[in-house]
Amino acid sequence: MNKAHKGRTEDFEGLTFAEQAKSISADIINLERAVKAHARRGKEEGRDLQKVFVKCSGQIQRLLDRVDKLIK
Repeated sequence: MNKAHKGRTEDFEGLTFAEQAKSISADIINLERAVKAHARRGKEEGRDLQKVFVKCSGQIQRLLDRVDKLIK
């Protein structure tokens, strides 16, 4: 199967290195789409979009900080 993890029954650990990399890339793309959709919904509901982006950005930055600690 070409698409990493899609339709697979095994867990992430069971994927090959290349399949894991493709899965991570797909997750990142999906995260970007989710943030954009969240912002659109926030706009529809009259939310402060600056606060929405700051909160999402903070969550992503904390993830990056945790990933950085893995290589140190």
